Amino acid sequence: MKRFLYFFFGAILLIVLIALIWAAKTHEETLRSLPTVLARDFCPFLQGGIYDVNIGDIERHVKLLKEEYPYIEEIVVRKMGADSEFITVYPFFNAIDPPLGSDSYISQAVIDEDQTIGAIYIKINAFLSRLFKAAILGSMTAFLLISFIGLYTIRSKSEEVRKTTSLLEEKQRELIRLERLALVGQVTANLLHDLKKPILNIRAEAEGLADEEIRRTILEEADLFLNLVRDLRLETFLRPEPERAEFVDLNEIIVRSLRLVKYAQEHVAVHLHLPDSLPFIFGQRHQLIQVFSNVLLNAFQALEGQGVIYVNASQIEEEDERQLEISIIDDGPGMPYEVLSHIFEPFYSTHRETESTGLGLYITKSIVEGMGGTLSAHSIPKHGTTFTIRFPISAAEHVE
Repeated sequence: MKRFLYFFFGAILLIVLIALIWAAKTHEETLRSLPTVLARDFCPFLQGGIYDVNIGDIERHVKLLKEEYPYIEEIVVRKMGADSEFITVYPFFNAIDPPLGSDSYISQAVIDEDQTIGAIYIKINAFLSRLFKAAILGSMTAFLLISFIGLYTIRSKSEEVRKTTSLLEEKQRELIRLERLALVGQVTANLLHDLKKPILNIRAEAEGLADEEIRRTILEEADLFLNLVRDLRLETFLRPEPERAEFVDLNEIIVRSLRLVKYAQEHVAVHLHLPDSLPFIFGQRHQLIQVFSNVLLNAFQALEGQGVIYVNASQIEEEDERQLEISIIDDGPGMPYEVLSHIFEPFYSTHRETESTGLGLYITKSIVEGMGGTLSAHSIPKHGTTFTIRFPISAAEHVE
């Protein structure tokens, strides 16, 4: 519709411009032909009238020319096809060179074979110049208007292209994310089958152990792993179903998570700073263990068997909101930005030699954000890595 309107108004402007130029050209040709017309139509009449009297009677000649003047003016106006206000006819006598203006034409009517004793001076009163000025002004206006419409159209189209490109890029990113999540679903279906069966076998064998403490520990850890395997289902982090939550001691969660991942790490020192006054977290115990065990495991893998890990927990206030902050810091080799910017993506791993799935940090971030918290990482090459987990106080309650 817009394009049709642009063409419609452009065509109207072009027609007006052509009409103005044609009118100016037509009147110019008419003016230039006036001397011939006057000489053909009026001179014989005047000469005929003069020949009826004595040729040398100048006074009589002037009188005759004056008498015929109104008739001549009427004919000129009619020939021009314009209002008389634009045309003035002056008779001149004994004037070989009457005054001429830039917008005037002169037609001399010879009434004597030997000398010019009279003339008809036609003044056009800027009629022609007005037409040309109107034509020029119209063409300039049309050019500016069409240029403005063109620029506006180009700008509008550019904005539409920019928005469309931005939307397309967003949809492409969303498509990539959904493709990865679909792959997660395919992988987790296999993991459910491969992991659940051996864990059930271990749990069954542990039932017959004589040592009560060892039996209880194995059964607890087996149940924990069964819950972790269940959380690998695709619907867990796409369409989470409400499950039973409880108040959980954050210090206990961190210690238990550390016990799960610290095996065969004798040369890695772990320093815990966990105040007893920390609020309890209202959430699912096994999910919180999964969060901290994944982050701690990532720190152990970065140290490659030797180094120091610091675990600090505290209450902070940011933007008038109280939060629980847990920092897990290692003094390992750190990560460059091109690695750090991808660590929370599914299937991204820097430990291919350990056959890592690359799902740990992705699932961890999904769980934390599902509780209204945040998970971030900061790393400097050769200066270690810091993972920071924050939960809003609104998601926690202090339990005496």
